[in-house]
This record gives sequence, structure tokens and C-alpha cells, in this order.
Amino acid sequence: MDRGYFVLLSYLHKPTTSLSLATVQASIAHYLANSPQVPTSLAGSIVSSVLFQPFSYAKLELLYTAFRQAVHLKVKLLQKEKGGIFSPSPNQILLQWTRNVLDGLRGGHSTLKLVCAGGLLFGLNDLEDHLRVREGRLRREVEEEAVLSLAEVLDTYSYVQFPADWAKDFKSESEDGEEPLALSLLMSSRFMPLVSPYRLQTLPLPILSSSLISTIESAFQGGRYMSTMKASLTQDSQGQIHFAATSPFSGNVQLLINSSFISSMSSLAKFMATVLSVLCDSRPSQGWQQMAYTMSKLDQLSQETEREWTSSPLSAARGEEDIAPGSRDVTKQLWTILKTQLFATLMLSQSVLSTIVFIPSPSTSSSSTSSHSSSISSFSLAAAILRTLSRLSFVIHQFGGVTSTSEGGFAELKRVFYMALDVLSASASESEQFVSELCSAMSSDGNHLFDAANREAYESAHSVMLAIFASYAQKLDDSEKRPPAADGTSRTFMEEIVPFYASCLIDNSGEGKLSTQQLCLAYAALVRSATAYGNGQPAHSRGRIDGDVLAWFCIETLLAPIHRTGGAPEVPVLDGAHLHRLRLTLIATVPSLSLATLPRLLDVCKTIITCNLSSPDSLPHILTSQRTELVRALFKEISENVGDAEKEYCLRWWYKHRLGLMSELQERSSETTVTEEDLAMSRL
Repeated sequence: MDRGYFVLLSYLHKPTTSLSLATVQASIAHYLANSPQVPTSLAGSIVSSVLFQPFSYAKLELLYTAFRQAVHLKVKLLQKEKGGIFSPSPNQILLQWTRNVLDGLRGGHSTLKLVCAGGLLFGLNDLEDHLRVREGRLRREVEEEAVLSLAEVLDTYSYVQFPADWAKDFKSESEDGEEPLALSLLMSSRFMPLVSPYRLQTLPLPILSSSLISTIESAFQGGRYMSTMKASLTQDSQGQIHFAATSPFSGNVQLLINSSFISSMSSLAKFMATVLSVLCDSRPSQGWQQMAYTMSKLDQLSQETEREWTSSPLSAARGEEDIAPGSRDVTKQLWTILKTQLFATLMLSQSVLSTIVFIPSPSTSSSSTSSHSSSISSFSLAAAILRTLSRLSFVIHQFGGVTSTSEGGFAELKRVFYMALDVLSASASESEQFVSELCSAMSSDGNHLFDAANREAYESAHSVMLAIFASYAQKLDDSEKRPPAADGTSRTFMEEIVPFYASCLIDNSGEGKLSTQQLCLAYAALVRSATAYGNGQPAHSRGRIDGDVLAWFCIETLLAPIHRTGGAPEVPVLDGAHLHRLRLTLIATVPSLSLATLPRLLDVCKTIITCNLSSPDSLPHILTSQRTELVRALFKEISENVGDAEKEYCLRWWYKHRLGLMSELQERSSETTVTEEDLAMSRL
């Protein structure tokens, strides 16, 4: 017998060892795979060893890796051995070896058994392409042991329904003060998603789901990890933000960055998503309740995070130049934590959305559900996801926002955002309720739609509004008729939000707010959605009239500050550059109107462009360069952006009025600034 084997056994029976953890790990893996005796006794000594109790993340990681490596070593050993004709196959030998190891695990500490079985499972999964045991007895027996061990852990430590003081008694079993259940779930997240769904169904999934979301919430300290920022912040002589390395905030950020829970958040979120999916498939009523509970926890977490961020001086920083060089590493680490929270939110939200699209809610599939579950719908869950994302808009801005035309970003964010919008917009009543809440929030102090100083939240808020309009317009285009109002009246989603956002865009058209391009895109999208409000109705039906009337209301709202009249004496007199932005915005709406209102708008555009040529005092003066830009913008919209149905009319209109519109360019034909495009416009 190898002397090293007895040395290992002696160390396993001591509470401390002079060997490093890496040495113990390698020894366990080696002797599990190479021991001439059956590994049952060694496995039993490992899970009952005082060396691993009280356990810690490092010790559990050691056991998990050792058993995983043992599988690799055993398979390599079997590949080298050449058996005879009547010798059992390598897979049969591996099956018997695995059974012997599992026999040794029985009777040990539940958490240690779970981690060791998980190491075996992950090792088999590593070698799946070679072993082909996914559906065989070998894989099944290891999965069953992992499921039984996790069930035992949940039965021992799931103290959700018990007082917190009673729960703290279990922390003595953990060397680093972490809750045993949290550590067990952290390790389980690595391998439990590999278990077959029909075996996972045997677990108490509601308890497991609640425990997982509580672990995720605790990992982010309930969203209060920035609570000490204000007290720790100072400003140097240059006015830059500074955090002392010994400050509570810097220490807390470093603690989170080094946390094994934060570094493993992706696997925790993936495990949580798997549990929700399996629970909804097997027990839909409980699954929908757990999805609602999960989203409420994420919403609370994001709400607390947003509150801490908006109250911190760091939210007003415009860039690295506002932060002292010695504190930039701390702020980068903070953003890493914020992005990790966003990624976890997106992963869980994607799981919820993927489920509610295919599995009907209990309220629609059964009339015997409880009042609590019947109040949960796919629309309420989609609205909860959108609210959660809106609270994290200051983080989303770092990825380029969520608009379809935004540069950068990542596909998962946009997929979750637009999928939630798509689900919500299927219900007119839920959409109206959500928009009413949104408008109410926007009317309060600190409205992000008007706070241009907070640029990331400002642009993200407008991105959300445009995405809502785009999704709703798409729904109206695809539907056979306009969805009725929830209360049976004619006032609907669009009639409430369009006037609000039209005025909002006018208020944000000044210098230092929305750029000219952003303003043009936003107002064109608004008018396009208003026009689509009547789509699917007969040509002279009330639905079609409502759509055109609503669209023309937006045009008149824009014309009021341009004309400085429009029945609004309180409209202020704007400077020339501001007026020019509004005129360009007006022209940008040309492709967004239907043939019913398009002729009126084209005539208005012609009047504005040629106003000072025939009657200089009729409208505010337009500079020659501005007039040229307006003509070019109008020609571009007509030639490139109008739809097929309106193209013929627009080209005929341009041919009829081109001489009057191009008169200014013809006077400048001898100047070098006249482009080939200008000459082409004059000839068309």
C-alpha cells in the first residue's frame, strides 16, 4: 500500500494540516482514481473529515475540483489499461468505480456530499463526448445522488419561514461566516443545471427558487452597497471626487469585488433561471407565483440601487476628469458590480419572458386558482421587467441604450427590453395602466425626460419612450383593428401619451438638450405612431380619422412655436438656431403622415421655406444657408424616406413647386457651395 495514502488518511482525521489546500486536493484526486482498494472507504473518510468542517468556500471548492479531477484521472487510467476479451468494458468499470465512490458519500455531511457528487457529475459532463453516458445508468445515478443531497441541504437549512435569530445558529457551521445554504447553492449553481429536468422536478422547487433569489439579493447587499458613499466622499483642491483607500465605501466595494457570490453571479442566475423554467413546466401555478416573487425582489433591488445612486455625488460626475486619479479604480470596480447586477437581472428576466410566452398563466388556464395567482399575468410580469430596467437606466446607458439604432450595446439587453414591450403591448388595458404610471412618474420632480444635466438617464428615458411608441405602432400595424379602450370609451393609450410627449419634445428642443438629429428622429417616430393609431380601419372609419387627427395635432403643436402663434400666447419667442431645429424637425415628419394629411404638411413646408421671398414680414426671417438646408432636407425625405403609397404624390408635388423652392439655390448657382445634389434637385 502506498505510504502517501496513509498520510492522506491521517491528515483527514485532523482539524488542521500543514499541507496546502492544493496538495490535499491533488492527493484526494490521485488516490480516488488510483487506489488499489475500492474508493468507498476513502470517499467516506473525506465527507466525514473534520478537516473540512466548519466548511468554507475554499474547502468546498477543493472537494469539488478534487472529485472532478478524479473522474478525469480514472478515465485516463482506463484508457491505458488493455483488458482481455472477457474483461468488462471501460464504461462498466467506470460505472462500478462511481458506485463505490457514491456508496462512500452516503452518511456524510449533506453539503459535503452535494459538492462531491457535483464534482463527479461535472467530470462526467467534461468527458461526455468520449464516454457517451448522458442517458446511461452512470450519469443517472450521479444525478440522483446530487438531487438527493441538495434536497437534504434544503431540508436542513431552508429556514425561510423561521426567525432570523434561529437561522443565524447555522452560521457556526461555516468557517467564513457565510450561511451554509448560500454556500451550498453557490456550489450547486455550477453543476445542478446539468441535471435532467425531470429529476429536478423532484426537488422542492418553490423553496429552492426563494432561497436562490434571496442569495442573489444578499450578494448585492439588498442594493445598499453604495450607502456609505456620501460619507466617504471628499473633494480635493481641484474639485475632483476622492475616496480614501481606508474609507468604508472603498472597503465595501473591495469586499464585493472579491466576493465569490459576485464572481459566480452568472452561474447563480443561470441556475435560478433553470429552476423557474422547470417549476413552470411541472407546476405552473407555483411557477407563476415564483416568477412574480422573483421579479418583485429584482424590482426592490433595483429600486434601492437607483435610490442610492441618484443620492450620491458620483451620479453627477460627467467623466473620469471629475474623479481623482487615485479613486478611479474604486469607481471602475463599482461599475463592475452595477453591470453584474444588470446582467443577472437580464438573465432572469429573459427566463421569465421565455416562459410566459409559451406557458399560459393559471388565471387563463384554470378557474380554481387562488386570488393571488389569478392576479398574476404575462402583462404584469412584462411591466415589472420594464420597471426594473427603467430603474437601472443609468447602467444601461453605459451600453449605448436600448434603441434599435443605438451603437454598441449587446443583443441580450435589447432582446429582453423589446420582448417585454411586445408582451405588454398585447393588452390595451395593461399598456394604458403602465403608461399612466410612466406619465405620473415623469410629471414628478426630477423627471429624467427633462433633466439634460444627467445625460445618461436623460437619453435613456427618451429611448424608453421611443421604444414604447415603436412597439405600439408595430402592434397596430399588425392588428386587424385598433384595440378598444379598457373602459369602453374612445380614450386609449395613444390619446393619453401623444400630447404629453409632443409637448415634452418641444420643451427639449433647445440648446444643450436633444440634438437636432435626436429631435428629428424622436418627433418623426411620435407622428408615425400617431398615424398608425388608425391603421387597419376602413379609409373613412373613425379609427382612421382618429389616427390622422392625432398626427396632425402633433404637427400643430410643433407649428405653434415656429409661428409664435397657434392659439398659444404663452409660447416664447425663440432664437434663429432654435427655430431652425424645429423647422428641420417639421420636415422630418413628412414620411410619417398618410395621404390624408400629407398635402397639408407639404404646403406648410413650402410656405415656411419661401416665406421671406414673397412677404418678408409674414414669418420669422430665415437665413439663406438655413433655407438651403431646409430644401435639401425636404428633397431627401421625399426622394428617400416616404413610403410607396405616398411616393407618387410627393414627386408630383415636388415637380410642381420645385422652381419656387429652388429659387434661392438658382441665385447661388455661381457659388462653389452649390453641390451636384442641388443641381439634381433643380432638374428633377
